[in-house]
Amino acid sequence: MLPIVIIGSGLAGYTVARELRKRDRTAPVMLITADDGRVYAKPMLSNALAAGKTAAALATADRDEMQRQLHIDIRHGSRVAAIDPLAHTLMAGGESIGYSKLVLALGADSVAPQVAGSGAADILTVNDLADYERFRAAIHPGQRIAILGAGLIGCEFANDLCGAGYPVALIHPAATPLNRLLPEAAGRAMREALTAAGVDWHGGEKAAAVDHAPGGYRLTLSGGAVVEAGAVLSAIGLTPRIVLAEAAGIRTRRGVVVDRYLQTSAADVYAVGDCAEVAGRVRPFVL
Repeated sequence: MLPIVIIGSGLAGYTVARELRKRDRTAPVMLITADDGRVYAKPMLSNALAAGKTAAALATADRDEMQRQLHIDIRHGSRVAAIDPLAHTLMAGGESIGYSKLVLALGADSVAPQVAGSGAADILTVNDLADYERFRAAIHPGQRIAILGAGLIGCEFANDLCGAGYPVALIHPAATPLNRLLPEAAGRAMREALTAAGVDWHGGEKAAAVDHAPGGYRLTLSGGAVVEAGAVLSAIGLTPRIVLAEAAGIRTRRGVVVDRYLQTSAADVYAVGDCAEVAGRVRPFVL
């Protein structure tokens, strides 16, 4: 009997595995992941510094525990190279694997900021547990941290860093934070709360260049102002991972296009989580 194959071990992938097991304890299920398969709550990545939590502390279970708990086959450190929807097969780790149903829980990548300068390649992003580990290692007490983007994640990181004792400069193209989620009056209240917490607010600005400077980086903003920082974190958004689906001939737009049942344009292939586009919208939030 061919397995149900899930690609991705984030919240969406493991949730699908758990829900499958509630319905059927014996059907073969395989989960393929490029990372190490640890379980963690992604929203905690932007709320863990003030609590002093390491990446290891954020992980609630490892892959061995999940294999035992869910009775599934987890292939960790393995990237899916191609999908053949007609043959119901995929290639991963040099092996051809057949599936009865396929679930794409591919997630999303951090949007790369388009900035000039000698330090642009050093801009950090935090999109998974390994990123968080690198971010914690890159920052040091007392350093000013410049954050690009005051959406949900940028504001959470600003609040968390301030709580951990770091000076923060928050740079955002709109006049108020969370401008795509909050009405202007609520955005103003959020801006005031952030500044009261110690955030140095730079609204109506973008980073035009990030250059190396003594002690870290010099950011030149679009209006000409200069911000000095020990590290730069980008939180300007996410873009769904669609390349694998596109190459397989599965319909994509901004995300992998699905119907209300999360069925893609290919038979027996579904998409969930950050990579999925439902009714023309992607929803990169945990609801």
